[in-house]
Amino acid sequence: MFRKAIILIIALAPLGALADDDFQLKASVGGMVLIGPQYMGASKYEPYWFPMVDLQYGPLFAETFQGVGLYVPVEETRTLIFAPAIRWRVKRNLGESWDTFEYIENIRPVATLNTILKFDPFVFNFRMTDGLMHGVRGSSYNLGIAWRDEISDRVNLTLYATAIYGSKTFNQTYFGVTEVEHNKFGYELYDPSAGLKSLDAGGLVKYFVTKNISIDVAFEYMRLTGPAAKSPITYAKDQFMLGIGASYKF
Repeated sequence: MFRKAIILIIALAPLGALADDDFQLKASVGGMVLIGPQYMGASKYEPYWFPMVDLQYGPLFAETFQGVGLYVPVEETRTLIFAPAIRWRVKRNLGESWDTFEYIENIRPVATLNTILKFDPFVFNFRMTDGLMHGVRGSSYNLGIAWRDEISDRVNLTLYATAIYGSKTFNQTYFGVTEVEHNKFGYELYDPSAGLKSLDAGGLVKYFVTKNISIDVAFEYMRLTGPAAKSPITYAKDQFMLGIGASYKF
């Protein structure tokens, strides 16, 4: 609860000092089809589709993956930024496949605080996230680096690598097996400890067909480690995701 309060205080503090000129709308909208595992650790893959939204109005943002929040510059050069936000995680759903509607119903809000340090073209990021609802309990801590550049007039490329540490409750939520799940699905009881959950690497390629329309290709490799890799519901330590979509930039 204390961490959530800090996120809210940091988010609201700078609003009164912003001038009208600071607010300019930047937006892109689109959609993507993603092939990914049924849940973290699954060996079976399923297709998902979801909207891709990226809106920024001054320091305020709303984005499919980053959530809804606020950029708070610390340095005048904007090289050091805090980004408190409400994001979302997907509730684990053992034994049932997720169609689009189940996926939407399984989304749960989480409070997050990004600390972003920019040295173009590199971006360093530390993210602290706390679950807000049943089904996404626990805290996770992400430490990552990204490289972003315009390869040509038509191609933008982002590459990233991230290490993710899960609290005991987080690892229990996503990789543990409760007595109810043991009785229902037959998995061995498992109560994981806190530890490094995964090492991830991936990227996003945007190819601009026109000045405003792009074809987007996303990819990610996740290597489950520690308590996550030892879970009886982890059938594959190596997890892959591939997505393709299109977006329009205003």
